[in-house]
Amino acid sequence: MCGILGTIDFSKRFDRNRERFEQALLRQHHRGPDDSGIFETDHCLLGHRRLSILDLDSRSAQPMVTRDSKHVLIYNGEIYNFRELKEDLRRRGIEFCTESDTEVLLLGLVTDGIEFIERCIGMFAFCYVDMHKREAHLVRDRLGIKPLYYQAQGGRISFSSTLESLNLIAEPGSYSLEALSSYLSFRYPLGDRTYFSGVTSLGPGERLVVRASGIDRLCYWDPCEIANGEKVDKGEAYYLQRLTELIRSSVAYRLVSDVPVGAYLSGGVDSSGLVATMADFSNTPIKTFTIGFDLEGYNEFEPAAEVARQYGTDHYEIRQSPDDYLEAMEDLIRLKGAPLAVPNEVPIWRLSQQLRKHITVVLSGEGADELFMGYGRIFRSAFDFERLQSGYVWSSPEARATFLENARARYGETGFASELDHFLHLYSYTPFTDKQALLSRDIPLPAIEENLREDFEQCFDKVRDATYEDRISYTFLKLHLPGLLQRLDNATMAASVEGRVPFIDHRLVEFVLSMPVHYKLRWLDGSKREHYEALTSDKISEVYDTPKYALKKVFEPLLSDNILYRNKVAFPVPLHTWFKGNFRNTARDLLLSKTARERGIYNNKSLEHLLQGERVEKDPGAAQQLWMLMNNEMFMRACCD
Repeated sequence: MCGILGTIDFSKRFDRNRERFEQALLRQHHRGPDDSGIFETDHCLLGHRRLSILDLDSRSAQPMVTRDSKHVLIYNGEIYNFRELKEDLRRRGIEFCTESDTEVLLLGLVTDGIEFIERCIGMFAFCYVDMHKREAHLVRDRLGIKPLYYQAQGGRISFSSTLESLNLIAEPGSYSLEALSSYLSFRYPLGDRTYFSGVTSLGPGERLVVRASGIDRLCYWDPCEIANGEKVDKGEAYYLQRLTELIRSSVAYRLVSDVPVGAYLSGGVDSSGLVATMADFSNTPIKTFTIGFDLEGYNEFEPAAEVARQYGTDHYEIRQSPDDYLEAMEDLIRLKGAPLAVPNEVPIWRLSQQLRKHITVVLSGEGADELFMGYGRIFRSAFDFERLQSGYVWSSPEARATFLENARARYGETGFASELDHFLHLYSYTPFTDKQALLSRDIPLPAIEENLREDFEQCFDKVRDATYEDRISYTFLKLHLPGLLQRLDNATMAASVEGRVPFIDHRLVEFVLSMPVHYKLRWLDGSKREHYEALTSDKISEVYDTPKYALKKVFEPLLSDNILYRNKVAFPVPLHTWFKGNFRNTARDLLLSKTARERGIYNNKSLEHLLQGERVEKDPGAAQQLWMLMNNEMFMRACCD
């Protein structure tokens, strides 16, 4: 796990500021505190910061160059199946000097070309340069676990693992109002957007080819055909057996390390199942870590402790105080180079700082909800949409009347033009009307909203033949999951910790997308339609159905029903209670300051009203919106001004 930085231009010899490049690379020290290196020619300048995980000696340092000096690689990530790939290359006469996956990736690319990545199981963002062909490839892993930002100007491309480093060697452009609007609605800039108009995020499963003639952007992996395909039901036993095999294989691969490995343990199904699987592969106690606040309802210490006792883990319980939250928030924004997506990023960073004292690699459960339909209220809402259509056959007029009344209470309306309109109504964290109230009227919000909507339309169109539930799942994988992974990457790498995510091994993703919906979101045995037909999905989910059904069945022999079938909870942060104290004063100082007012992006009167009233103390949604605007202002001061 590392950080990479570079500039390439095959069209001409380019001027470069070596001192500035070194300063930019140093800004990634937290991503790679163990070593650094720079490779330089007339046409490229490549830098690397190393966090040593495999083959800890200096022979595996980067940039890594072949013996003939014609090929060079800088690489952030892990190729988990590197040993199998290495054996295959050895059988074909390739000789190796190290025990690292870096050398396997480099020599695999030299031998088989860029198609070698199709055989790689892992997470990665890398730049591979073939100096003989005067050609470079920038590649990001299939699901977007590792970040890669770039700016293309003519024939030159500059790229980096972090926005902060890139902004020092390139011209980032102006602050993006489209990214701000996306952040408020969806917590992250959607798609390839970043907070700077001149900087692009390379998408999951994408690669760039850089030549003197120009730069091509290509997609090498997209599971849309699987999601869109016909789901042939092969029976529950088949799916559970294959899922068990894939999960065990995925976890086993992610335990490969020359440094200590542990796990986040929240007490939920995903992290608990990972810990149970890890324990089966380990001869020594697994180190597990959980964090929460000393307030009732704001921690999961008890279920986490139950799993820790069951599997005899070396368990660490970390209690977060609100006292240092604001200072930590500012520090993490600076390290991340972006606003925080959710309030629990700070606790995750604090947790990572503590676990770094014991381990360097941590397994985490991201991706399970998106794959196995764990967001029950959203996935089950497909049934709401079905009942809002004129063709739905009701069991009785009374059920229809009661449902329409419940639907009005939930949605404020009972008609949606399309599945996409219905989905966006539920998925948007900040409604359009709220954004209009919070932001300046000079911002062209309607045009921005239309651009953001196009990203969702493209996802829905790619899987137009799939069920509504499968379209939601695919959209979550393409647009929501990269943001979650960015959050994990930033919070762990800020503490020099490598986060690994077994549930989004691409083999597992492809298999789960091929499964019929009812193995992921399952009606409870004995539930009859007349029991729930008049209810909306928020009242149905986890009462009359089981989200993540197949995953829970896989883990049923390993975990108690108390862990498997308790209702899903988020990682809560008591924001609205904090706004009764110093948090409100800090928000006022930030958002009503002369600096903030002069930006021209906030609606100052609305913010004054929100900060003076009691709504922010009582309404978690209002507290979240205010917290996001605080984030944005902290980010602009740290990274834009």
